Formats: sequence, C-alpha cells, structure tokens
Amino acid sequence: MNTPSEFRELEAYHAAVVRTALDGIVVIDGDGLVVDFNPAAEAIFGYDRNAVIGDPIADLIIPPEHRAAHEHGLSTYLATGAGRVLGKRLELPAMLSTGELIPIELAITDVTLGGRRLFAAHIRDLRAARRAEAEIREQRNALHQKEKLAALGSLLAGVAHELNNPLSIITGQALMMREAMEERTVADWNGLVRRCERISTAADRCARIVRSFLDMARQREAERTPTRLETVVNEAVELLGYTMGAAGITVERRWAQDLPVLALDSSQIHQVVLNLLVNAQQALEQGGGVDRKITVGIAVDRAESAVSLTIDDNGPGVPEAIRSRIFDPFFTTKPQGAGTGIGLAVSKGLVEAHGGSLMLGDAPGGGARFIIRLPCEAVQPNEAESARPAAKADRPAPDRHLLVVDDDVAIAELLAEIAGRLGYAVTVTHGGNEARGRITARGGEFDAILCDIRMPAGDGPGLYDWLQESHPALAGRIGFVTGDTLGPLAGRFLARSGCPMIEKPFTPGDIEAFLDDLTTPR
Repeated sequence: MNTPSEFRELEAYHAAVVRTALDGIVVIDGDGLVVDFNPAAEAIFGYDRNAVIGDPIADLIIPPEHRAAHEHGLSTYLATGAGRVLGKRLELPAMLSTGELIPIELAITDVTLGGRRLFAAHIRDLRAARRAEAEIREQRNALHQKEKLAALGSLLAGVAHELNNPLSIITGQALMMREAMEERTVADWNGLVRRCERISTAADRCARIVRSFLDMARQREAERTPTRLETVVNEAVELLGYTMGAAGITVERRWAQDLPVLALDSSQIHQVVLNLLVNAQQALEQGGGVDRKITVGIAVDRAESAVSLTIDDNGPGVPEAIRSRIFDPFFTTKPQGAGTGIGLAVSKGLVEAHGGSLMLGDAPGGGARFIIRLPCEAVQPNEAESARPAAKADRPAPDRHLLVVDDDVAIAELLAEIAGRLGYAVTVTHGGNEARGRITARGGEFDAILCDIRMPAGDGPGLYDWLQESHPALAGRIGFVTGDTLGPLAGRFLARSGCPMIEKPFTPGDIEAFLDDLTTPR
C-alpha cells in the first residue's frame, strides 16, 4: 500500500506526464464533467483549463448534433458496462471555443480510480494531416496533368495532318456538291447522298480528334460510365495514325466482335492506352529495324470475370536490369527532355483505381508486352451511344419558343434550323445584350434558351446572372452550347452555376436530346 508521500509523488509524476503530452488529454467523470484539461487540449480547443474544470464536456467540444449520442453512450456504459467506443480509435468532428468544427482522432479509456468513475480521452488534431493529404492529392493530380500535357506535346506534330485530312474531304466534297447543284447536273441523287455521307464521316472524325484532346487536357474527377474498351482503343490508335505511319509502324488490332461493355472512365483509360502506344512507338523508333509492328489485343476471361488488353511491340524489349523499376515515378530510359518518367506510374495508378492491374510481360517473338486487366462487370450499354435517333416524320406545330444566342451567325442559323425542324419557333440573337431586349419584349415567354458563353456583345454568364434576378424561372431553362470548356471563364462559370452544357461540335441528335432535357419539367 502506498504511503501518503508515495501517493503524492505518483500524482505529481502522473500530472507531469499529462501536462507534457503532445496529444490533448481530457478527463471527465461519470456525470460528463471536466476533471482535467491538459495544455495540448488547451492549444487545440482554445479553452483555459481553469475556466472549464467542472463544466459539461458536451457543451465544450462536442458538436450539438452529437451530444445526445454522447450522453446516451455514457449513461449506457455506466449502467451496463457495455460501450461501443471505449478503447477504439475514432475519427470525429469536434468543436472549438469559436464554434468552428475540426476533424480529430479520439481514443477513450476508462481510468476509474478509488471508486470514482473517470474517463480519459486522448485527442489528436487532424487538421494538419488533412492539409497534408490535400496537398499530396493536389500534387498527384498535378503529376497526372503534367503527364497528360507531355502526351499532348508528343502528339502535336501529327495533329495538323490528322485534322487537315478530314477537313480536306469536307471542303472538297462540299464544293463539288455545290458546283453540281449550281450547274443543275444532279441526276444521280444516290451520288449526292454518298457525298453527304463522306462529309458527315469526315466531320465526325474531326470531332472525335478534338474531343480526345479536350478529354486529355481537362482536369476533372473520375466518372465511370458504360464504355466499350475497343472504342477507346480505336480512338487512341486513330489519334496516333499519322505519327505511326510516318515512323513506318503498323498497328494490328485483334479482338472479337462481342466484347462486353465495361464501367470505365473513358478519358482515363484513353490516356493509359495512348501512353502505352506512344511508349511502344518510341521503343520501335529507338530500336531501329524495318518491320516495325504494334499489336493490340482484347480478350475476355469469363472464369476470372476480367478483360485483358495487351499492347505488344516487336522492338528490343525491356532489359532485365530495369524491369522492376519501370513503374517507379520519375524513372525513365528516354533521353534528357524526351520523357517525364511518370507516364507508366500514372498509368498504373489509373488502372488500379479501376480495380485492375497493369503489368509488364514479354511479347511473342520478342519485344515488350504491357497487359491491362480490368474487372468485367455486367453493365448495360448507354442508350445514348446507340444508333442515331430516327427522324420524326410528323413535327408538331411551333407551340414552343426557343431563344438562340450566339455571336457566330452560321452557328446560330444552324441551331435555329435544327430547332425549327423539331417544332420550335426560334428567335435568333447574336449577343447577351440583344437577348435581354428580346426577353424583356416577350415578358420572359421563352420555353428554353441555347446560349454561347463567350460573346463580345454581352457574354453568357452575364445573361444568366441577369436572368436569375429578372426571370428566375427562365434561368432554369438555359443551356450553353460552347467550344470553350477549357477556358478559365467558362470552367468557373459552369462550376458555380451548374447549368447544363453541350460541347461543339454537335449533331442534330445532340441538340434534340439537349432541348428535351431543358424543357422537361423537373
């Protein structure tokens, strides 16, 4: 049994440990009243120890919405000895003296002494850890973005060719069709239809190229949607078509026609495939040889519920000495200035975020093989990705009124023509200032508005803000048709407003679906 002197020494020792602890220590009794409040707790919560001794802990640091649960848990433990939180590490919100909520890590221990029920809470302020996590996340996103921009830079040499080819088809076929119609020599209507199809195909190719670059360049959260992996691969191969051809590299694609639809972020997987193809191309260019070939294959493993994408090249392969390091960040075998060293690390991270894996293997007959395995889940294809919507034979009379706002006269006229065929009466304006006048003149009686974002005579954000004040109901039926989604003005505006948006270039089917969504009551 301790003597009074020994007890005082033990108490002093205990007090010294508590006072110098780095974590906050708060001791309460069975009534929930503060018995001790160490200096670290004072620093965290902003209270003076002497001012809080004897006060209910619930009123000090527990947020109001959690106080009832705290009191119930304490009374239950005192009555039954059963507690759900004692001895466990929990992450919870806590309240400062200013009323601000902060994240904390908490562990509560029963330290009953001499028959008096006491509970000690060890508290760690998680604000610094959360800030560090956010900084790491931002740095990781910055690395991803840097790698995407590096990939874009390696593709820019072929962009002009990739766009100029289909643009040449569009221009040439359109001029020839115009000449034939002006000379009234159109006897073969099937030939005219074929010219229209060639123009449409070439324009669609331009749109896919632009979309691919926009998807790579923009920063956004991952969004998995029903996606056909073979479509993603085809787009990446098409994007590299010119540079591959110029380097004397052939690309062979091997897969069945009945591949499943996967839940993927198509932009991220496109980035991975593009990066692996560029790596294979560079390996073949550095390795020399005349028969340069890349083989892309997709296979389904039904037993493992997985899909495998393989990218093989017949180059020199990856030396054994560096095989264990190629996925390490900033490791590169490329010359100074030719690579960031983060492409494979980023690609591996993106694939693993999809629940898959990225591995290195050996291609049959020599060369490198990269294998992407992705989980194969039952996903229904997106109906919007199916066939082009059928034309409606009988359009209703123009009982709905649409306002088109675009400073590009040709775009405005095209939108008006598409909407007119859908049964809309259309008013066309060429800037936000003119649009305000038309809206005021009609007392806001428009069913929907299609608006550009950047216009010299009154921009889209200004028109939207004016609508919120003057015609709030109409502000909920405005949609933006823009080609400037990467611009800082457009990005900030769309983020704050939450307005629906469709990117240029668009198809009549795109506009029809967009207008249906705008005019559907919510």
